[in-house]
Amino acid sequence: MAANRWENRVKSELNVYLIWNDRNLWNVDLYSKINFGEVIRITTEDIDHKYMTSGVCLFYPTTEELIGPLDSLPTTEVWSSRIPEWRCTTGFYNKNAQTSYQGEIFPLPQKANLLTFHPFIQYGEVDNYLLVLNISKDPAIKDSTINFFNSVDLHKKGIATVSTNSATCIPLNSIGYLPTDLPLFISPSMAGIPFGLGISRDGQMLSMEHTHPPASFVLFGNRNAVQGKIKKTWFNKAGVS
Repeated sequence: MAANRWENRVKSELNVYLIWNDRNLWNVDLYSKINFGEVIRITTEDIDHKYMTSGVCLFYPTTEELIGPLDSLPTTEVWSSRIPEWRCTTGFYNKNAQTSYQGEIFPLPQKANLLTFHPFIQYGEVDNYLLVLNISKDPAIKDSTINFFNSVDLHKKGIATVSTNSATCIPLNSIGYLPTDLPLFISPSMAGIPFGLGISRDGQMLSMEHTHPPASFVLFGNRNAVQGKIKKTWFNKAGVS
């Protein structure tokens, strides 16, 4: 976690709070403080297992005092704008390799869905996983489903359970995608950020990529309307409602 070096700088000391879920409330602990220009690194070895019961915990930097427990995630923004903003990198590592991605996340809508194409499966001596990350303001953990298709012929290849306010890990090798397939993943009742994680069996390689929602590729006009049309088209083709 570090400050950018452009503009909109917050030169005050920040409190870094750890927020985790017990299915009923968001609990809060002050983890540390961070000064302007400082970088801190936190691994799962640094935090107690109780914070990771749902597979995910949040770090929230703020100049204000945050008192828990909370029935909803905090919404107060410390900065006057979000461009640029403090950057947080999240990832995985072992003794041979590491991989990371931009780790900031904002709460997702509770009534939403997920459609993504996933061209990141690697073949050979690599184990592939789908990580579905969901965070919502409400602390409840609710289950939903995610469907796996080959978008080329719309053959349904499998189904799995995903959960809100969780990081769900799903093995992909056993689903049986071929190099000629273009995987399509659909969750009809839960939004999420889908990550593809690849781990070589000799431990020498880690890779992680995530896809973007369809609206990310729309430059002008009503992006949400375009995304809605794209989703409706593929939901109808796949027979998912």
